[in-house]
Amino acid sequence: MAVDQAILDDVAEKVAGGLRLIGSVKQEAEAQIKSILEGAFSGLDVVTGERMQVAEAMLNKTREQMAELEARIEELEARIKK
Repeated sequence: MAVDQAILDDVAEKVAGGLRLIGSVKQEAEAQIKSILEGAFSGLDVVTGERMQVAEAMLNKTREQMAELEARIEELEARIKK
């Protein structure tokens, strides 16, 4: 039994159209979900991973400086006591 090429083309076109529709619905859903989540997170006190890394680096630098200053103070106190 031979299948008419026009029928195959029509079916292929309808399937492709359905896939495009599914793709656009997926994109719209993702955009809406992203918008909802951004709105929800904006009300919370949440930071990005990048900002957290910057804050950790600053904290580590401050700790290093504080340790250096403490060592310097101990050294100066020892000099004063002599």
